[in-house]
Amino acid sequence: MSDTQDMREMIVAREKTIVKTSIIGIITNIFLAAFKAAVGLLSNSIAIILDAVNNLSDALSSVITIIGAKLAGKLPDKKHPLGYGRVEYLSSMLVSALVLYAGITALVESIKKIIHPETAHYSVLTLVILVVAIGVKLVLGKYVTTKGKQVNSGALVASGSDASFDAILSASVLASALLYLWCHISLEAYVGVAISLVIIKAGIGMLKDTMNDI
Repeated sequence: MSDTQDMREMIVAREKTIVKTSIIGIITNIFLAAFKAAVGLLSNSIAIILDAVNNLSDALSSVITIIGAKLAGKLPDKKHPLGYGRVEYLSSMLVSALVLYAGITALVESIKKIIHPETAHYSVLTLVILVVAIGVKLVLGKYVTTKGKQVNSGALVASGSDASFDAILSASVLASALLYLWCHISLEAYVGVAISLVIIKAGIGMLKDTMNDI
């Protein structure tokens, strides 16, 4: 009886950590997405808008992670004597699929912008928000990855890795904005393509890792 109680307490503690970490990710990504979307629309920047969309997909990924953790935390029963742990693998697969979908969508939109280019208008506020977003994503990625490893959550580790990728993507957007301001060379749509390919690669990698765990 005590073994069952100890197991239950461990499951509950693990679930609380996953839920708390995911909620922090959801709130952070929603705020980042809102700021980036506003700046992207005002500056007519496809790269920043795609960056905002990617943040929204991250928030949705965290929601799926919470649902997976709740289901996986159920104790074993007659129908599932080994427990519901594999449900969490399915949530990890959904996270990977969302990242992959976001990458493909971003690629299509970026190619459209290459065919039909539009001039972006960057401001100091745009640059400041991008710099802040890079810092926030780096901290968030490290935090979520660390928590994911502590509780052995593939979904959290995947979300943390994606957050770190986002920091790199935002840095490339910032670089293209600075290049345009200094040299009047617009590479934004091409940066959008690069962002898309990185996202697609990350999605495929996470999907493969999850399949290997299963």
